[in-house]
Amino acid sequence: MPPESASTITTATVVFQPDGQTISVPTGTRLSRASADANVHIDAPCGDRGICGKCRVHIVGKVSPLSPAESRYLSRQQIAEGWRLSCQTIILGDCTVTVPRTSLQIAVDGAGREIAVKPSVRKIHLEIPPADIVDATSAFSRLKTALQTPNLRAGRAALRSLAFALKSVDGVTAVLAGDELIAVEQGDTTAEQFGLAFDIGTTTVVGALVDLRDGREVAVAASLNEQSRFGADVISRIKLANEDPTGLDRLNERIVAVLNSLITRMVEQADARRDRIYEVTLVGNTCMHHLALGVHPGSLGEAPYVAVVQDAISLPAGEVGLDVLKSARVYFVPIIAGHVGADTVGVILSTGIHHSDDIRLAVDIGTNGESVLGSSTRMVACSTAAGPAFEGTSILHGMRASDGAIQEVRIDDDVTLNVIGGSFPTGICGTGLIDAVAELRLAGLIDENGRLCSREDAPEGTPPALRHRLIQDHGTRAFRLSPQGSMLVTLTQKDIRELQLAKAAIFAGIQILMRELGVTEADLAEIDLAGAFGSYIRPDSARTIGLIPNVPLDRVRSVGNAARVGARLALISSEARAEAEHIARTVEHQELFAREEFMEAFSNAMLFPELPLPDADQLG
Repeated sequence: MPPESASTITTATVVFQPDGQTISVPTGTRLSRASADANVHIDAPCGDRGICGKCRVHIVGKVSPLSPAESRYLSRQQIAEGWRLSCQTIILGDCTVTVPRTSLQIAVDGAGREIAVKPSVRKIHLEIPPADIVDATSAFSRLKTALQTPNLRAGRAALRSLAFALKSVDGVTAVLAGDELIAVEQGDTTAEQFGLAFDIGTTTVVGALVDLRDGREVAVAASLNEQSRFGADVISRIKLANEDPTGLDRLNERIVAVLNSLITRMVEQADARRDRIYEVTLVGNTCMHHLALGVHPGSLGEAPYVAVVQDAISLPAGEVGLDVLKSARVYFVPIIAGHVGADTVGVILSTGIHHSDDIRLAVDIGTNGESVLGSSTRMVACSTAAGPAFEGTSILHGMRASDGAIQEVRIDDDVTLNVIGGSFPTGICGTGLIDAVAELRLAGLIDENGRLCSREDAPEGTPPALRHRLIQDHGTRAFRLSPQGSMLVTLTQKDIRELQLAKAAIFAGIQILMRELGVTEADLAEIDLAGAFGSYIRPDSARTIGLIPNVPLDRVRSVGNAARVGARLALISSEARAEAEHIARTVEHQELFAREEFMEAFSNAMLFPELPLPDADQLG
C-alpha cells in the first residue's frame, strides 16, 4: 500500500464530481480519507484494506503511482483511462475525482397488515384559562387542569415552548406522549402530526415519513449506510469500535448523519415541517441498533455474543442527534438476543407470524441474515453471518444493485440478461448472482459440488454459444455473462464458492430451526422473503441453489422491507408496539455456534440440491 505522507507538506484542492464538492487537504492524504472528510460516499466494503477492488474512481490530477493492489483489480484499459482505487491513492496535488453515481434499488414496499391507528403521540387543541391577580397559578398547572392530566410531566424544551405559546390568541395545541408533554404550539396545529420509521441495515437505510393521523406514508427515502466505508459487515465495524478510541463516535456520527440526510429529503418531498415530527421508531440488527444508540458493540464480537441492552428504549431526539423537534421521542424497538435484532421483531410484527395458526418461515437474506420460524404457539429465530457475497463484495465483478448491474439471468441456448438501467452490464449484483448460478446448474454447467465445467468437459449437447462462454478469468474457470464487445463480466469458480458459503450459512440456520420445532418442508405453509432480496429475488432460483427449503412456489411470498413496515406499525399503533415488546420477550433465540449439529448442517448445505428437485407440488 502506498505511504501515507508526501515529502513536502502542502495543501491540495480536491473536487469531487458529479456533485462538485470541494475540499482542501494536506498532500499525502489518502483519497478515501479525503472523500470521508468531504462527506462523499465511495463504496469501500472491505473497509479500505485494498482487498475488494470496489472503490473505483476516475482521477485527473497529481496522485501517487499505481499500487500492486490496483494492478491486480483494475484492467489495463481502466488504468489507461485514469481509474484508480480510492483506498490506494495518495493525493499529491490538485485533482478532480469522479465518483460513479449509483441508483440503488432498495426495497421500500413491504408486507401489509391492517391495524388500528392509535399512536402514542396525540395532539389536543385547547384554551388555557388566563391567570389573574387573585389566582396566580402557573401556566403549567393551568395546562394540567385543562388537560385533566394531573400527573403530566414536562422537560425543559416543552416548558420553553409553553412560555412562547401563551402569547397565542387562538388557543394552544398540546403535544402529548402518554403523560409527558412534548411541546405546546400556538393556535390549532392538530392537522400536522408526523412521525418517522427507519430500518437501519448494515448496507442500506430506509425511512418513511408518516402522517400520524391516519398512518399513511407521505414520503419514503433510502440511502447507503455510510458506515460501509469502514467495512461491509458488522464484524468490521465492531473491530473498528474495539481498536480505535474514536471508532464508536465515528460510527455513531455516520449513521446519525445518514438519518438526518434522509429526514431532510423526506420533509422536502412532503413539504412538511421537521418541528412537527414528534416520534421516531428505529429497527435494525443488534449491532446497528447499538451504534445508532451510541452504545459500544464490542460484546457482540465474541462469545457468548451478548447485547448491552435488548429492552425497548425511548429517548429525546435531541439526545440521539436527530434533526427533528428536540423533545420528540425516539423509540428503539427491542431486540431478541445476540445478533437477532429489532429488524427481526419488525419482520415478525409486519408479517403476522406470531398470529399464525400455521408454521411459517421468514428469511431476511443479506450480509447478516436472520431467519424466524414458527406460529402463534412458538417461534424460534437465528442469525447467520452469510458474508457480503449477496452485496457483491466478495464477487470478482460484483457490485451493488445499481445502474449497470446484472439483476436477472436466463439461460436457454444462450444467455439473456436483465441489466439495471437497461445499459451494457458493468457487474453483477446479488439477485443476478443467484440467478446465474441457478441457471448454470440447470444447464448442467455447474455440478452438485459447485464445480464449473471447462469448455472441454462441458456436457455433450451443450449449445455452442454457451460452450464458447466458458473461459478463464484471473487464472480461474469462468463463465462469460456479458455480450462480446462489452466490458467483461464473468461468473468465476471462486464466485460460486462464495455464494455456496453464503447460502449454506442461511440454509443451515433454517435447518436448525426446523429441527428445533420438529417440522419438515411439508409442514411449511409459507416462506416470506424479506428485505431487498425479498423484493427482487426469483424464488425458483433461490430454491434451485438450496437457499430456501423446497416448497411449492405458490407458498413463497416476497414481503419486501418488512422490517421497516414493522417500524411503521410500532410508530402508528400503541397496540403494535406492545406486540413488538411481547415478541422480543417470547421468541426463542438459537445460538447456532452452540449447536453441535450446525457445522454438519453447514457442510451439507454447501452442496447444491440434486436435480431435478423432488416435486415440491406433491408436498403436503
